[in-house]
Amino acid sequence: MDGDSAVQGEERGIVSPGFERALDGLRATGASTSMRALVRVLAKHGAEEGRILAEYERVSASASDPAVRYLTNLILEDERKHHRMLVDIATAMAWDTLGELETSIPPLGWDLDEELVAAIRTLREYEEKDRHELQTLRKQLRPFEDATLWGLIVQVMLLDTEKHATILGFLERHARRDRTSK
Repeated sequence: MDGDSAVQGEERGIVSPGFERALDGLRATGASTSMRALVRVLAKHGAEEGRILAEYERVSASASDPAVRYLTNLILEDERKHHRMLVDIATAMAWDTLGELETSIPPLGWDLDEELVAAIRTLREYEEKDRHELQTLRKQLRPFEDATLWGLIVQVMLLDTEKHATILGFLERHARRDRTSK
């Protein structure tokens, strides 16, 4: 089977909307078998997420309980973002070999100046402080957890704060590696 036939065969397995640009990249770059397999895995996961998204939308639209609607809409926001991120990763992977197409996910190798590194550090420290404050607030809300969503919402905010700290920590580590390699 030649390269074009292999890509066309892969296309049949990619049914999730949004992955067309990644498929174009696989064709244009003559991507390796391993890269094609990775994009195929991402697209398969994207298709599964698409089905889950549809179910969340159905539940949210049909729920008579306002709390269920509110919470499923929070999940929907995250799931939509996750789907978009899968598409972004697949597109970046597929086009990476040419380096000619700008994708949503930039390559590593930024030149971070001292001012930016300091700002990133300050933001990470803020997120750590915020984590502690949210943990305290979560404890204070325990008496209300059987009657309100407040504690749950603060718990979700804690998870987001962890995510923010993880991203900022990555940027700090990358900045240190950049500085030691120069």
